[in-house]
Amino acid sequence: MKRSLLTLTMLALIALTFSSCTGLQQVSDVQTASFAPTFVRVDANINDYVQIGETTISIEKKKYLGFINSIYKVNDEYYNSRDVKIVELEGRSNIKLKGDITKALYKAVEEYPNADYYVPVMKTTEVERMFLGKFTKESVKIKAYMLKSSEK
Repeated sequence: MKRSLLTLTMLALIALTFSSCTGLQQVSDVQTASFAPTFVRVDANINDYVQIGETTISIEKKKYLGFINSIYKVNDEYYNSRDVKIVELEGRSNIKLKGDITKALYKAVEEYPNADYYVPVMKTTEVERMFLGKFTKESVKIKAYMLKSSEK
C-alpha cells in the first residue's frame, strides 16, 4: 500500500514537473494590405547607361577521376583556398554566372567599384582532356555600366 502510494506520488510529481516546463506559446495571425505596387515599369534605353569599362576574368581548374576537383588559378594568380572572394551576379537566368567562376568575379568589382551593372557578354571554355582527368580554363568578358546621372 505504502509502495503504491509512493509510486503514485512520484508519478504525480513527475507529471507536474513536466507540465510546468512547457513554455508560453503565443501565435498571432495578422493580415495586412500591401501598399507596394505589384507591377513596376521602368522605361530605360541604352542612352541611359554609360559603359565605364570591361575586363576579362578567368579560372583554371583540374578534375581527376571524374569527381576530384582542384582549382589551379583564379585571374592568372595561384589559388589559395583560405583566401576566397565570391561575388554573385543576380539577374535574368540566361546571364547569371554559376559555379567556380564566381570566385574570379571579384576582379570586376575591384576594378570598377562605382558600376551599377556588370554584364557578362562572352564566356569561353577550353577543355584539355587527359588520361583519367581534364584541365579546364574558363574565361568571361564582363562589361561594367553606370547610370547617367540626372544631375549635370
